[in-house]
Amino acid sequence: MLFYVITEGLRALVVGSGKIGRRKIFKLIEGGAEVTVVTKEDPKLLNREKLKVVIGDGLEYAAENIDNFDLVVAATNDPAINSKISDLARKKGKLVNSVTSPEECSLIFPAVIDYGKFKLGITTGGRDPSLSKKVKKLLQKALREGDF
Repeated sequence: MLFYVITEGLRALVVGSGKIGRRKIFKLIEGGAEVTVVTKEDPKLLNREKLKVVIGDGLEYAAENIDNFDLVVAATNDPAINSKISDLARKKGKLVNSVTSPEECSLIFPAVIDYGKFKLGITTGGRDPSLSKKVKKLLQKALREGDF
């Protein structure tokens, strides 16, 4: 079952800030979430309002601080670490997205067409994000913002 989650005011933890992690971070900020990112990268890449950057070990930080967050995104390039973070989050009843394992997700980021009052989310359940993007582009050509 899919649901739309309003992230305004939610506290989000994102572990990892690579290309995929940054996309998730920016979507959460766009949705009004208060985002904390744990990264080993240069935080200058992540200068944004509503964003706290912690340099360090993401798994360790998650283990010590997960109770402070409503949702968790495991976005490292290491599937084993993402799996451990996802397991920890699910045991604590948190919404979780693991970028390397759709089976470990209770939260999926769909490709979104946003025409103000009309929003359309497209997802393959995390199994093929590139297909979701292709379908989004096709639908954007068929559905024009002015139609709404």
